[in-house]
Amino acid sequence: MSSPATRPYAVLGVVAVGTFMSALGGSLINVAVPLVRRDLGADIGAASWVLAAYSLSVSALLLPFGRLGDRHGKGRVYAAGFGVFGVGSALAALAPTLASLIAARALQGVGAAMLMANGPALTTAAFPPAQRGRALGLQATATYLGLSLGPSIGGWLAQNAGWHAAFWVNVPIALAGGLLARSLVGGGPAGATLALGGSGRGAGPGAPVAAAGSASARPALDPRGRPFPWASALLFGPAITALLVAVTRGQRWGFQSPGVVGLLALGAVLAAAFVRVERRSSAPLISGALLAQPALARGLVAAFLQYAAVYVMLFLLPFYLQGQLAMSAAEAGLLMTVQPAVMAVITATSGWLSDRVGTRGPALAGMTALTVGLACVAMLGPRPERVSLLAALGLVGVGSGLFTAPNNSRIMGAAPRDQQGTAAGLLAEARNVGMLCGVAASGAMFAALGGGLPVEAAGGGALGAAFQGTMLAASALAALGAGVSAARSSPRAGEAAPAGPPR
Repeated sequence: MSSPATRPYAVLGVVAVGTFMSALGGSLINVAVPLVRRDLGADIGAASWVLAAYSLSVSALLLPFGRLGDRHGKGRVYAAGFGVFGVGSALAALAPTLASLIAARALQGVGAAMLMANGPALTTAAFPPAQRGRALGLQATATYLGLSLGPSIGGWLAQNAGWHAAFWVNVPIALAGGLLARSLVGGGPAGATLALGGSGRGAGPGAPVAAAGSASARPALDPRGRPFPWASALLFGPAITALLVAVTRGQRWGFQSPGVVGLLALGAVLAAAFVRVERRSSAPLISGALLAQPALARGLVAAFLQYAAVYVMLFLLPFYLQGQLAMSAAEAGLLMTVQPAVMAVITATSGWLSDRVGTRGPALAGMTALTVGLACVAMLGPRPERVSLLAALGLVGVGSGLFTAPNNSRIMGAAPRDQQGTAAGLLAEARNVGMLCGVAASGAMFAALGGGLPVEAAGGGALGAAFQGTMLAASALAALGAGVSAARSSPRAGEAAPAGPPR
């Protein structure tokens, strides 16, 4: 079997399958939740855990699985993720009760975390630095396609075949992806070669060549002989879960309620214990030297701010379209595909661009466009022209698409090869936590500006004014992200120099 380094686009293809499936799995069931609620006799609050269980499971396990990939082979962990995701999907489709469905969704999240935490690292290992941006851009395009297609596919399946079908559709994808992953990255010498971060690179004409001074050429920050940090991993998951549940449920339960206060206290105690264990560990879950890389740290902060800003808009936009503008659900759903569709197109191009001009310029341009786009959404008013609405949403898509691939390349390029699984986990963590915090912040800001909660209860004038103020706050978050993206790193770790034509 040839080294996977000689087949980089085959590796990218199998990574894209996992990326698409995990994104699809997160968005597929959203539209079908009302049917789940009706069939299983659950109230809205209980049914919402069908969505929350997946996101929380992913967020809790991204870093441990990224670190596990660094220790025992990214390809092996990635290939196993398909199996776990497929089993979780089948169990969800067969779930007879709400509790069993929530548990199956959490298992799906375990598989998704295994895929998300190791996919970018596998892509980075398979391509030379001069092609890293375009490769990560194509992978991100698969993510956006999954997020874009999920609601429409899930809605169609739920309407025509029942909500169970929205889970069955993942099973053949997981089976095919798992078989491909085992042959390309997950088993035997080929899987071992790629899992070592490309230690076999140079085996063929397509093998990546580490540039002098590049992250891939630096010595590993964490030798392989040290044990896996189980204590840190067992503290990190419960800590972030408690904090995220408190943040995301605070608006519904009340931020001063005993449940939220208790969760915040529990999360703080567990987080403090996690930090204490990490400081004493010879092989921490998150290397301090890794976080000290300026390009990586700034890239993570910028990614968090970008996703938080976008998801502030995505949470409130359906209420604005269907409430303020009196659109049908179908019409609103169609309009909401504009932003992710534009992102999917632009992301691949921005990755190619960052390979030639560096990562800082495109990332900064993307965040600037996102800032302006969100401000345009805020200023649409009570009766906007359709072209103005499409232009504003399109500009948000351009900004996000232009930012994502260069920023991802900047982060992965700053990580030494034996820490790239951890770096990929941190990147996915920034994305997931940014999404969850953006949704939570949108509700809190909307209520604080007089919109009222639930959002459906807001009147036309109150909804419009609160929507405008919340979107301006989202634009301010993006502007802060632009400031972070503008900062130069010294040395310029992760900042790809213009590479010219691929070698």
